[in-house]
Amino acid sequence: MPDFDVARRTAADEIAPRLEPAARIEAGPQPALDGRCLGRPRPAFSPRQVIALQRSAGNRAVRGIVRPVAQRVAIKDPKMTETLYNTERGSTGKATAKKFEMDPAYEMTRTGDTGAAVTVRIQFLNQTRDSQGAYSDKAKEIPASDERRAWAKGVAEDAAKIWNGRLTLVGEGTNPVTKATVKKRLPLTFNSVAVFGLNEPYHNRVIVYPKKIVAGSPGQPIDAGNWYMNKGTSYDGDDKLIAAHEYGHLIGIPDEYSQSNEQLNALFHQAAPANAPSAMAAIDRITVERMVFASLAQRLVRQLDATMPTISRAFRAQRTLVKQKMATAAAAAVSSAVIVNELQSQLTGASTTGMAANVSDVVARDTTTRFNEVLQAGKGVEAGFSARALAHEIRIGYISALRTLRGGNVAVAGLGNVSIGIATSVRKSGIGQGATAQAAGRFAKSEVGPPGLPKAVPDSSLAGQISALPGTWAAAGSLLETGVTPEAFATAMLGILKSAAAASATPPPPGAHARPKLATTRALEDRALRMVSNAASGAARQVAADLIDASIAPIMTVSTADLGARMSAEVNRVMTTPPAGIPALGPADPNMAAVAASMKATLDKEKAATAGTGRDPLGAGNKKKVADQDVTYDYQGLMGSTPKDSPDEKALRPDQFNPIVAHFNHDLLASGETPFTAEVK
Repeated sequence: MPDFDVARRTAADEIAPRLEPAARIEAGPQPALDGRCLGRPRPAFSPRQVIALQRSAGNRAVRGIVRPVAQRVAIKDPKMTETLYNTERGSTGKATAKKFEMDPAYEMTRTGDTGAAVTVRIQFLNQTRDSQGAYSDKAKEIPASDERRAWAKGVAEDAAKIWNGRLTLVGEGTNPVTKATVKKRLPLTFNSVAVFGLNEPYHNRVIVYPKKIVAGSPGQPIDAGNWYMNKGTSYDGDDKLIAAHEYGHLIGIPDEYSQSNEQLNALFHQAAPANAPSAMAAIDRITVERMVFASLAQRLVRQLDATMPTISRAFRAQRTLVKQKMATAAAAAVSSAVIVNELQSQLTGASTTGMAANVSDVVARDTTTRFNEVLQAGKGVEAGFSARALAHEIRIGYISALRTLRGGNVAVAGLGNVSIGIATSVRKSGIGQGATAQAAGRFAKSEVGPPGLPKAVPDSSLAGQISALPGTWAAAGSLLETGVTPEAFATAMLGILKSAAAASATPPPPGAHARPKLATTRALEDRALRMVSNAASGAARQVAADLIDASIAPIMTVSTADLGARMSAEVNRVMTTPPAGIPALGPADPNMAAVAASMKATLDKEKAATAGTGRDPLGAGNKKKVADQDVTYDYQGLMGSTPKDSPDEKALRPDQFNPIVAHFNHDLLASGETPFTAEVK
C-alpha cells in the first residue's frame, strides 16, 4: 500500500508546481480559487533591518523571517473515489460494493506562528433528482426568499464548528540568529462560507432540497453534494453531525463505515502508530466468533420453540400452587394502607362533593369481601400461565440472553472502536440443507434439547433444566415463597393504578366531553370494583411473569455464558490450526467445530478475493470485480457509522488529517521548519 502522505504530495505537485512560499502566497483577499500566484507578500521589516539580518543570518533564513503575517493557498485535489459495502442483495444477503466519489477543494491559510485555517466555500444551489439519484435538470440559484438559504448557511457553519478545537499542527523551527530549536503549535480552525450565486467563486457545490423532499426515499440519499432539510426516518443523526460528516468529505476525508476485511486491514496500517503490531489476527478471531454465533442463534431459538409444549406443560402443572400463594399475597396487598389510600384519593377526585363522603366505605368493601368473592388474582395467574404467555416470556428471555454473545464494539489501539456487521447471508447459512446448516441443527438439538422431553426430568439440555424449575417451587425458601409476597403484589398494583390515573388525566381531544363526576352510589361502587379488579388482575400477571423470569434468567445466563466460552475456545482452536489439520481436530462437539471451520473458510475466501485492493477496491484504475462480503466493519467516529449520542460520534484520529498536513507541509512550511504533524483531541 503506498504511503498516503506521499500520494497526496504527488497529487498536489500535479496541480501547482513547487515554488518558494513567497511566490505562492499573498496577504489580503483573493478573488480566485484556482491556486494561481496572485501577488507578492509585504515585508514586515524595514530595508535596513533586512540587510542587517542578511549579514548575520543569511539570505534563506531572512526569507523565512520576513514571510507575510498571513499566507494563503488554494487546494484542489484530483477527484477521489471510495468503495463502500453498504447494500445487501436480496438473493444472497451479502453486502455489495459500490463506488462513491469525492472532489476535495478548500483554501488553507497560515497566520504566522499563531495558527492556521481551512476554509471551504460552499455554493448552495437548487436541482432535482430522479428515483435513481441522477439529476434531471440543470442547477439553478435558490430564490433569495427561500428558507433553504438560511438553513444551509446555519448548518454549514455549525458543521465546521464541530471540527474546531480538535486539531493542532505540531512542528519545529530554527531561530535563524541563535540557531536554537523552537517548538511550534498551530491550532487549525475550520470554516464554511455559504454562497448562493451561480457566478460566485466556490470550492464545492451542494444541492439543497426543500422539506417536501424526504432524504432516504428512492434516489434521495444524503451525501457530500446533496443536503436535505427533511432527513426523514432513514437518518437518525443530528443535522449538524450529518453536515459535519459531509464537510469531512469536502476536505478529502473518506467514509470509514461498511469496510471489507481488506479495507479494515489497510485502515489499521494507516492509523496504527509506527512499528505497532497488527490487530488483524485478533479482529479475525472475533469476527469468526460472531459469524459462528450468527449461524447458530436462529437454530437455537427454533429448537427452543420446538420444546415449548413440554416446557409450558411443566409450568402450567403448578398453576394451582401459584394461585393459592398469589391469592394470599393479593388479599393482604389489596387491603394494605398504600393501596387503600391510592384508591380513596383517585375516587374522591372523580366524585361529586356529595358522593365523596361514601368513598371510604366503598373502598373498604371492594378491598375485602367483594375482592375475595371474585378471586381476581386467580384470573391473573391463569392469564400469566397460558401456553402462549409462557412461550412468549421464555422465548424473549432466551433471545435477550443470546444477545450478550454478540458483543459490542472492539477497541483497537491507534484506531479506536470498531463494530462488526454480520450480513444476513451468515445467518442463512445456519438454516437450510447445506452442511453448515445441518451441523448447526445438530448442535442446537444437543444444546437445547429435542422436542417431547421425557417426563422424568431433569435433563442436561437447556429445555430440560427449564422444565425442572416449577418442581422446585413447593420447597421452603423457593422463588415462589420469596417472590410472590404482599409487598411485590402491592408494588405492581400501585403502579397499575397510577398509570391508569395518569392516562385518565389527559385532557380530552377538542370537541370531546370530559368524563362526568361520579354522582351516585351505584356509579361509585362500579368504578371502585373495576379499579380494584383491573389492578389486581394486572398485578397478578406481572408478579407471575416476574416469578417465571426470576426462575429462568439464571439458567439462561449460565447456559449462554457456557455457550460463549465453548464457542470462543473452538474458534480459537480452528483459527490457530492450519486448514489441512482441521479435519483431524478432536473437539468436544464436532458440530460446533464444523460450523467454526465453515465460517473461517468463508472469511478466508473473501480476504483472498479482495487481497491487494487496499482502501478502495473499486477505485480508479482497478478493474477487478471484488467479492460481495459476508462481514463488514464500521469505524465508530465522525467519519464512520456511530449511533446517536454515542461517546464515539465525534471521534477523529490524527491519520485522517494526512492530506491536510501534507498540503500544509508542501505549501505553507517556512524556511528552517521541519514537517508538521497532526495532534488530535
